[in-house]
Amino acid sequence: MNILSFCSIISILALTDVLAEKNKCSEAESDLMKYIKWQMEISNGGRNRPSPHKCQCKPKDMLKDRPAFFAFEKTNSVIFTGNDILKFDDVRTNIGNHYNPTTGHFTAPKQGLYEISCLLMALGSSRITFQINKNQAIFANGFTPGREWNSNTISLLMELKKGDKVYVKHRLPNRKENVQGSQHSFFSGRLLQ
Repeated sequence: MNILSFCSIISILALTDVLAEKNKCSEAESDLMKYIKWQMEISNGGRNRPSPHKCQCKPKDMLKDRPAFFAFEKTNSVIFTGNDILKFDDVRTNIGNHYNPTTGHFTAPKQGLYEISCLLMALGSSRITFQINKNQAIFANGFTPGREWNSNTISLLMELKKGDKVYVKHRLPNRKENVQGSQHSFFSGRLLQ
């Protein structure tokens, strides 16, 4: 065995052990590392079977590092007026529990780039004027025109710091508008990186 082969083997073994110890490798990465080690054993006169080394990865635990939420408006019709914050109460996904259906706020658990989306459907011929807020400031405006069952979808990329709050708020306090619920209107978000 030459020095280059020896260094490659040591590097691969070290990488396998580091990934396993930190529980950061996926199942596929674990299988790849086992296969590489198995090939190295064969090339060095070892038996033709996989190495007993096992990665102690926990892919499900990795989800905690990737917060995400998705919630519908459950009620059939919601009156949206004043400075109301829309509270999407039918929470289907809430990895990390950072979306609060009682307040309608998503609170960023850590700094990063987030994808935030919202779809609002008007009930009947109602118009809906809304905004996506980041903390107390408007980040983006949305509007559904007053035609039968119109909707508007907003998808945003937002740089958030830990503790920033994102929510859907009514935009024109003097208007009284009707949002169609029953799983037609939703609010969602996820950490991209």
